[in-house]
Amino acid sequence: MASSTGSQAEQCMCSICQDFFTDPVTIPCGHNFCMACISQHWDSSMKTQCPLCKKNFHLRPDLGINREFRELVEGLKRGESPVQPGAVPCEACTKIKRGALKSCLHCEGSFCKTHLEPHNTVAKLKKHKLINPVENLEDYICPMHEKPLVLFCRDDQKCVCLSCTIRDHKSHNTVPVEEESEERKINLTIQSRMKKIEEIKCSVMEQKQTAAETQAEELIKELEQEITELERRNTELEQLSHTEDHLHLLQVSVSL
Repeated sequence: MASSTGSQAEQCMCSICQDFFTDPVTIPCGHNFCMACISQHWDSSMKTQCPLCKKNFHLRPDLGINREFRELVEGLKRGESPVQPGAVPCEACTKIKRGALKSCLHCEGSFCKTHLEPHNTVAKLKKHKLINPVENLEDYICPMHEKPLVLFCRDDQKCVCLSCTIRDHKSHNTVPVEEESEERKINLTIQSRMKKIEEIKCSVMEQKQTAAETQAEELIKELEQEITELERRNTELEQLSHTEDHLHLLQVSVSL
């Protein structure tokens, strides 16, 4: 991402002043310069040629500001950048596309920061429904009434527009799509947390079972050792029961 931004910045730098373009102009060979920079260069030179490719022009070209390029440069200065792969492009940008900041359900279009400005200043446009930029805007428009789907019908479990509530969904339980979405997010979060709790419980049970099995194995091992020791003593006592040395029998049996 950093290298991409750096490449864009380089493309917006004038090769004469080594700074961002100011009033960029495109000369006939296709190269761009600041209007003042190329004008001064030609004024001080005996030839009217491109400083980069050295192409000569018999007549000094008329210079006109490349407004699209100027918007791009100004956007880059403000931290904006041309549309990235996979991003939604601004429909109002003509030559150089920039990434959309919002999509308007009423205009059925997506706009960058510059072209979205009227929606923040014009009273009528301020009432338009803006959402995060999406490509498939038709999915957010009612196919029957061609109006934004701004409500969710809980009775029929579907998104509807305001016109839908006049007839087909009249007296139905409808809420703003934002409210339904937020509630579902909360429910999904609760379900996720409950699933996590069950996983933790199962893990604890497995750990307890493992610990119990380990403890049982240790106890069985101890009991087996005791049994082995008792069997050894019993064998020795049987052997002593056959001896006629009564004093030795008493001495050994006491030690056992």
